[in-house]
Amino acid sequence: MKKNKIGIIGGGNMGEALIKGLVGKKLFAPAGILVCENDFRRAQSLKDKYRISIKDLNTVIVQTSVVILAVKPQDMEIVLSEIAQSDDKLFISIAAGLTTKYFEKHLGKARVIRAMPNMPALIGEGITAICKGRYATGLDMREAGRILSAVGGVLEFQERYLDAITAVSGSGPAYVFLFVEQWMAAAKSLGLREEDAKRLVLGTLIGSAHLLLKAGLPADDLRSRVTSKGGTTEAAMKVFLKDNAIGKLMKDALIAAKKRAQELAK
Repeated sequence: MKKNKIGIIGGGNMGEALIKGLVGKKLFAPAGILVCENDFRRAQSLKDKYRISIKDLNTVIVQTSVVILAVKPQDMEIVLSEIAQSDDKLFISIAAGLTTKYFEKHLGKARVIRAMPNMPALIGEGITAICKGRYATGLDMREAGRILSAVGGVLEFQERYLDAITAVSGSGPAYVFLFVEQWMAAAKSLGLREEDAKRLVLGTLIGSAHLLLKAGLPADDLRSRVTSKGGTTEAAMKVFLKDNAIGKLMKDALIAAKKRAQELAK
């Protein structure tokens, strides 16, 4: 039956994360997950690993009640051109920048949910923002939330915030990885071995993130508790905060990412 089957168009990293989460949390039986993936080797790998069904695009659309569109934004138009207009199924898009109106333009009065997950979804610890299109219902939002909870937390927003969220959390893991990359490089420049630098930096990063979550205190409060007057941390903070350089850099980076998300919709 359709209601027990979900389709995923695109078996890349995020597509696989969703497959893994849906199977692992038993939200759908493997046989009820139909995947369309044009790369034969990739498709076979997914089939062997998760025991899901590999089908052509038309079969996925016809046999499922929920379809996740997990292809790159630049490839989406080609995919949509092969899908007949339909209002009897729910479409969930995880493509950056593409609005619900974009999908409604191609699919008619389709029930569309736009979602923005992020890379930690690969280990089930992502955060996904969702918003609904014109024809989607509250029931559709709950179903999308249930499905996307397979890869982490889910938050609901109005669509006007989605491009900003793309810049903040969608691209956010790269900001963290860049900071860690530079942090480790700086640690090694002080004479630490790479393995020691890695353990110290990652241990500090993970512990600090957990502290932020569990302490219930704002980041600036916790920062002030570490920063003793005249101490080593204060010396480092003076460099980071000189002329608000780090704040300006972060703001400029997010503005650039948001602008690019908006450009992808055109």
